[in-house]
Order: sequence, then C-alpha cells, then structure tokens
Amino acid sequence: MNLARSALTLGRRSSVAVLAVIAVAVATLGLLVAQTSRHSIDGARMNVAGHQRTLSERLVALTLLARAAPPGERALWRPRIDATVTELRIASQQLRGVGSDNVVIPPETPAARDYEALIALQDSVKDAAALVATDTATSTQADSLLAQQKRLAVAIAHVVDELEVEWAHQIDRLLQLEAACVILLLVAMGLGIRVALQLKQVQLTATIEALEESESRTRAVFDAMQEGILITGDTGNLITWNPSALKILGVQGGNPADVLRERGATLKDEHGMPIDPEQLPSRVTLRTGKALMDMIFATERPDGSLRWLSANTNPLYRGENSAPHAAVTIFRDVTAARHLEDERLVQAEALELQNQELLAQAEALERGHALFRSLVETAGSAIVGLDTDGMVFEWNREAETLFGVTRANALGHNYAAEFVTPEHRDRMRAGISSVLAGHPIRNLLGPVKSRSDEQHMVLWNITPLRAGPGEPVHGLIAAGLDVTEREASDERFRLLFERSTDAHMLYDAQGIIDCNEATLRMLKVRSRDALVGRRPAELSPMRQPDGRLSIVVGAQMREKARVTGHHRFEWTHRRDDASEFSVEVTLTPLKLHGRAVMLAVWHDITERKAVEDALRTARDAAESANKTKSEFMTRMNHELRTPLTAIIGFSRVLLQGKTGELNAGAKLYTERIRDNGMHLLSLINQILDVAKVEAGRMELDREVVALDVLVIETLAMLESTADAKGLLLRRDLPEHIEAFVTDAGKLRQILINLVGNAIKFTASGEVLVRVTTDAAGRARELIVRDSGIGIPVDRRDKIFEPFEQGDSSTRREFGGTGLGLSIVKTFTALIGATISVESEMGLGTTFTVTLPEPDAAPAVAVPDGARGDQAMPRV
Repeated sequence: MNLARSALTLGRRSSVAVLAVIAVAVATLGLLVAQTSRHSIDGARMNVAGHQRTLSERLVALTLLARAAPPGERALWRPRIDATVTELRIASQQLRGVGSDNVVIPPETPAARDYEALIALQDSVKDAAALVATDTATSTQADSLLAQQKRLAVAIAHVVDELEVEWAHQIDRLLQLEAACVILLLVAMGLGIRVALQLKQVQLTATIEALEESESRTRAVFDAMQEGILITGDTGNLITWNPSALKILGVQGGNPADVLRERGATLKDEHGMPIDPEQLPSRVTLRTGKALMDMIFATERPDGSLRWLSANTNPLYRGENSAPHAAVTIFRDVTAARHLEDERLVQAEALELQNQELLAQAEALERGHALFRSLVETAGSAIVGLDTDGMVFEWNREAETLFGVTRANALGHNYAAEFVTPEHRDRMRAGISSVLAGHPIRNLLGPVKSRSDEQHMVLWNITPLRAGPGEPVHGLIAAGLDVTEREASDERFRLLFERSTDAHMLYDAQGIIDCNEATLRMLKVRSRDALVGRRPAELSPMRQPDGRLSIVVGAQMREKARVTGHHRFEWTHRRDDASEFSVEVTLTPLKLHGRAVMLAVWHDITERKAVEDALRTARDAAESANKTKSEFMTRMNHELRTPLTAIIGFSRVLLQGKTGELNAGAKLYTERIRDNGMHLLSLINQILDVAKVEAGRMELDREVVALDVLVIETLAMLESTADAKGLLLRRDLPEHIEAFVTDAGKLRQILINLVGNAIKFTASGEVLVRVTTDAAGRARELIVRDSGIGIPVDRRDKIFEPFEQGDSSTRREFGGTGLGLSIVKTFTALIGATISVESEMGLGTTFTVTLPEPDAAPAVAVPDGARGDQAMPRV
C-alpha cells in the first residue's frame, strides 16, 4: 500500500502520456511484486523449516547435557528443554497453516505431503528427548534419540529441497513475465527507478526490523543462558557479556568491564598457578584462530577459596579467509563437580591403599609362614608341635636328629605313646595337659632316648598355642635343646672352678652364691659358709686407694661388665683381719638356670704391684738423674767453653806471630793445641746440644733461608778438610731455588755434620751435595753422597743413636764420639724434616734429608756462577 500511495503521488505530478505508460508499468510491476511476495513467502517457508531442524538439534543437545549433568542440576535444564519444545511446536504450526498470519506450505504440493509424513517422527523425537532427560534414562535410549533426530534432520532437509525446487519454478515463470514487460519497464525507466528505490528502501527497512527482532531474540537467549558468555574483540577488549558471566565470576557493583578485566588478570590454571594474560583462552583463540575446548581455570573468591571454571572458546569471522574479529568464550562453574571428582580420586586412592595394604598383609602372611618354616628348620633346638589330642603336627630337622625319627614318620603320631619311655609317659601326659590348659613350662630338664638307644639330656621350653590373646589353646610348641655336652662341660667347669689358683666366685644381688677354695685361701676364711650371702662390697675397704667409695665404684664396674660382656680392672680387698691386698678383677655376667649372676675372678697382683712400685721408683730416679745431668751440662756451658775459647784464641795469636816468630817445634805444638782445642770445642758443643734436646730447651730460630747460599757457604767452610784428604767436594744445585722459612743454624749444622761424616769416612773419591726441587722451584731434598767405606746393614738403624757408629772398628780408626748423626736426626725432626740412609759396603753412603713443605719467602740473590754441578774451587 505504501508503494501504491507513492505511485499515485508520482502520477499526479506527471503528464497524461507518462501516466499511461506508468500505469502499464505499474500493472506489470504489480505482477512482479506479487511474484516477489510469493518468492519471499517461499523463502520464509524454508527459513521456518531450517529453523525447525535447528530447534530439533538444540532439543537433542539440551537433553544430552541434562543427562550428563549431576542429578541435582538436571532440573535446571528442564525449562530450557520445554522452551525449545514450544518453539518447535510453533514452527510446525506455521508450516501446517495453524493461525491466519502464519506462513503456510501450499497444500497439495510434494513439500506439504512430505512434511505431513515427518510429523510423527518429530513427535517421537520430542518423546524420546523427554525420556532421556529423566534420571532413569539409559545410554541405549540416548543413542536412539540421536538416531531419530538424525532421521528427522534428513526428512526436514528433504522438505527444504522440495521447497527450493518449487521456488526455482516460480523464479522461472517470473523471468518469463519480466522478459515480456521489459519494453514497458524501459519506457517507464525514469519513474520505475524511483519506484524501485522506494521499494528497496521498504525491503531494507523490513530487513532491519527483522534483524532487530533476531538480535532481540538472540539477546534474550544470550541473557537466559546459565553458562557465562564473554565476547572479546580482536584488540583484547570485552565487547559484551551476559548476566550469568557476572554471576559466576562474582561481579557485584562497579564497572563490569573493569571488574571482568581485573578477574581475567588473576585467573589461575588447573594447577593453581597464575596465568599470563597473553595465555588467556580468548587471546590464544584470536591469535591462532583455533577453538579451545574444556579449558579449566580458577578464580579466587573473597574468602580465599577457588571457584573452578570449564571454558570453551570459539573464533568469530566476518568472512571466509579472514582473521577472527572476535572470540566468544562460554564457561560454567564446575567447582562442585571438581570437588566431587577430587573426593572420588581421594576415595580411589584410599581404596587403592587399602588394596595395597591387603596385598601387603597377604604377602606378609606368606612371608611369615615361610619365615616360620625357615626358623623351625634352621633352629638350633628340636621343635615339636602337638595338637590338643597330643598328635604331632610339627617336627623339624633337629627333632629328627634328637629322636632318630624322620618328619614323615613322626607327623600324625601320638607323642607320649610313641616317643616317650614307659616310665615317663604318665609324667609327660600330665605336663602336656598342663600346657594345653594354658600353663607354659620353662627350663624342664629331662632325658630323651633315641631309637638308637643314645641317651640325651634335653632342656625343654613348652608354650601353648593360641590364635590371639584370650583365644583358646589349640596346641603346643616344645623347643628342646640338647644339653648333654653342656652338662659335661658344667662338670669340667666345676673341676676348673675348684682347682684354679685364682679366686672364683658367683654372686647376685643377694650376695655370694658359691666360691672356690682359692677364694677361701685369699680371704683367709675357713669355709664357704662364712662367705655365702655376703656382698663383694663387704670384702672391700670403704674407699679405694684413689679415694673413691668402693660401693659406688663397684656398682659402676658391674654395669660396665653387663654392657660390654666382661670388664677387667684392679681392686683392693680387705680380709676380716683388716689386712688389704690387691687383685685384678674380671667380671663376667652369666645366666645360671635362667638366673642372672656375676662371675668374679680375682688374680692376686700384690707381687706385681711391688715390682711396679720398684720400677716406678727406679724410673723416677733415672729421670731425676737425667734432669740433673742436663742441668749440669747446661750450667757448665760457660765454664767449659770459656777456657777452651781462650786456649784456641791464644794459640791463633801465637801462630800469627804477634809475639814473635815461633820455631818449627813450637809452631807444631801450637797447631796441635789449636786443633785439639777446636776438636774439644766441637765435642762440647755437640754434648751441650744433646743436653738441650733432652732437657726440652732446644728452640727454633726461624728466618728466611736461601738454601743454595747456605750450601755454598757451608761447603766453603769444609773445603780445606776435603783438600787435606785429597777429596773432590762437589755441589749440584738447580738454577733456581725458592727461599723458605726455617732454622738456618740447625739446617747448617745438619749439612756440616753430614758432609763432615762423609769426608771422615771417605779415603778417596768425592763428596757430592745435591739439592732437588719441585716444578715451582721449592726445595724438596738435600742429598749428601760419598764414595766411602759404607755402613753395614745391621748398623743402619743404630747410627742415629747417641754415641753409636757404624761399628767398633770405625771408632778406633776414624775417632769421634758418635753424636753427629744423633744431632742430625734430632735437628731434622725439629725443623719438620725426615732423614733416610742408603749405603753399600765399599761403594759409599747417601743421606737424604726430605725437607718439609716450605713457607713462601722473598727471593735471596745468589752469586753468578754459583749454581749448577760444580766442584768447590781449590784454594
């Protein structure tokens, strides 16, 4: 009608000729509009039919979701299922012509006939959906619903296809009519364009209204969904959300967009760890274009607990082959389901632990049985098990050996009747009855006669068998230990006990139980009765010689014996006549017929103590004499060395001719005076050094030492002595030796004594001094080698002792006191070094001083040309 009014308004403004043309065009266009209207109706039919298929799919999906939901939540799905059924019924009424304003499938058409045929199938789908949504539905019924819905979708697609065929026929007729009217349309093009534009505007308006209505419906569904929905733009901003999203995320008050953005920044993954904002599902979907399904997240509630969410995210596109312009995230609260799942997991773990415990108990029972069999078979005692009738049910290898009867021949036989001699059967039956009544027997000693007529003494322990505390007795176990040898050993022990010269006594907390004759003699008592019942503390003085109370120390000694198995110590005892004597006591804890006793053995050490006292007195006297000697030698230092120094000094003055030239005889005598004085001074110095060491007064004077310089200077001092014997005195020094800290005087004395000894005992050849170093140039060894007479093997350990030499002949031939190497040994120990010797008779001797790890010290200059392997220069 709007279009007709527009045409009339336009006709009034046009000429009559144009109006006629327009009238024809309008008539023609009226036919076109009619056909177009029918075309729109046919499109609406197909939309309704397609919408009906969508509704059927939604009905099935909601039904399956309701079935998958927990029983407590299934009622929440019922309104949505009912609303979908209502929409499905309305769509069916539109297609079947119910209501004057609804779209109707033209009757007597294939589409109408096919649609009437699927009504029953549609009803069966609704009935099946109602049945599956119940709590008693089975998976078979769910599968049947899916199959029926699939058939219904195929039938609806067939109806849509037939409607499309009808629509195609109508379009063909419309094209034929349009071809006939093309001339009229060309004539009325000017006005027709305007009318067409107006018609297009009407259609656009109708389309906009339809879109608004569709958006309104979509929004209603969007807001009615119980799942939370968030739509995120391609820039990461939230476009829209539904009320359920705010409710699930606990958004109350404030700007929802800001609150939702803050909640998104605090989301945690399924392990409770914070999520990077770039890893949020919407961001990942927008970035990759991929849907994310069943993602688990957690948001923190105000009380600190976590609300768990399950989310699905899908991308939204504006067209094909384009990037997502938005992402829709649908999520639901699965906290209760997760807690239920956690409880199920805990229950499953508890059940698994219970099963493992049961398996462990079963394995332990099997191991216990195997262990019992192993213990029985490997026990050192004969094990015999009897039931309540006295029949044998257990018989181990020791029992086979003891009785001479195999296990197979013993099981199931009456023990008292077949394995006990007639004279002991009544006693044995009484004992078995007593044990079966619940009274165990301990340490029962009795004879056993084997099938080979061998007699054994057996110590029995018999225990009743019960399934548990308070349970009735169902048998007994007898463990018998063959003590035949022990009985014989006890007899031998008695002989040793009685005839030993050491005192032996057995006592417990009540006092002495037994003792031997040696005890009576040591304590000078006449009979055992005088000792039985008395405690060892009563046989001791109140205090021991060190002042400790005897009763306290005695208790400590007994405790040590119990802990260690035995304890030996010295003790002083007192006889009844008040005389005291010393003994060495050995305490050994024993079991005597199940009774804890202590065996005490006293060994008289009175004579040994007297000898020790004498030795102690002699040692003290020797130490005192040695100390007196050392003090004497130290004090005589000045008195001995001062006159010798004067004698040597005056002899040098005489030899220098300061008082006039000496004749040959006087000069010879003066040289002898000087040489003998020097020799005597050297001896006195050595003796004084030994005295200082023995007195503990030898001290170290540590300083920085250049070993190469020290060697060169020392060899220069001794070169005249070597020259006098025609010996070659050589040195072998590395290019560089690090200086170190030590006592230079003692190291020099060591080298002087070693080189002096080498010169003394070398008749011809050479004496070599060598220094070895490590990679860093630190001195490691000082070696003195000669080509002299050598040292016998049996004397090499003695040459370092004071006043000792290689043998007696060397002292007669070469002289000396034998103190030089003793001082070397002492000084090397003082500076932290060690000395060793290698020698071969007739070929020479090598002394090696191994120096300690040296302390770092500044380098000391050595004269050029003084290093290397060089002979000392002749003077």
